[in-house]
Amino acid sequence: MDKISIIEEVLRELSQQRVSAELLAKQNLLDARKKSAGFKKIDDLIREKTVEYASYNKEEDRAKKLLFEIRELKTKRIDELKKIGMTKKDIEPNFDCEKCKDKGFVDGKMCSCLASKVHEKLLKRSGLPTFVGHNFKDSNEKFLEENKTLAKTFELAKIYVEKFPDVKTPNLIFMGDVGVGKTFLLECIASALIEKCVYVVYVTAFNFSNTMLKALTLEPNEREIILSNFLDCDILIIDDMGSEPMYRNLSTANLFTIFNERDIKGKPTLISTNLNFEDFEKRYGTRLFSRIFNKRTARAILFEGKDLRIS
Repeated sequence: MDKISIIEEVLRELSQQRVSAELLAKQNLLDARKKSAGFKKIDDLIREKTVEYASYNKEEDRAKKLLFEIRELKTKRIDELKKIGMTKKDIEPNFDCEKCKDKGFVDGKMCSCLASKVHEKLLKRSGLPTFVGHNFKDSNEKFLEENKTLAKTFELAKIYVEKFPDVKTPNLIFMGDVGVGKTFLLECIASALIEKCVYVVYVTAFNFSNTMLKALTLEPNEREIILSNFLDCDILIIDDMGSEPMYRNLSTANLFTIFNERDIKGKPTLISTNLNFEDFEKRYGTRLFSRIFNKRTARAILFEGKDLRIS
């Protein structure tokens, strides 16, 4: 499922919420009109005067007088509701979001409620269902002050997120020893992009390898669904390449297929690895190495410093 499909899915859910709220309010209104003759009389007057008000220019004296009368009548209608044990809220739709009335958009822009729901679904599909919010604010200022190279990389990552998808080198490769901040920074990028409603798939190299191996045992249509998760997302993040088991030529072939297809589609891929250039090429072969470290589309960043997880 791509991002557009996810947005459409959320909009359908919002539409169902809106319709349910409107139907309930309408039913309550009909019940109130049946239970109270006084309420019905006032409600009819409000309707008549509202129709008349719409026929005038709002600046005309008659329109101003009608508006005043409608407001007075609405106050009296609330009093009639109280007599039958109801309130104003019972006859008005109880929308989850008052800003957009559960429509998902305000003045042509995505409402925060829609963005939040899309973000939640994207997160579940991203490979980070238990992701609890590592973001740029979580960075340790002390370590950044001590490590200027790391601080510069954090700023580069922030700029990458800010400009995405309009970045010169869309593919990033984080290289360095264990514990120097590669995974943490990838999670920061993933979190920030998901908040922008970017469809992110985040997976460890180990899980990627096992998932691709499992796909071989599935029916073609099921296999295609699994592959589409890696091929069609806005951005794919593979963490800790070099730690996964290698299945003869299968692992390299799978990786090459994913990287190649995503390059053709112009979709970015981010990776992290503890391997240096030489070891990476030995493990995955020159063909995949050349595809990943293509200077036209990729930027390799070397992480240096002590293990940030210690102390």
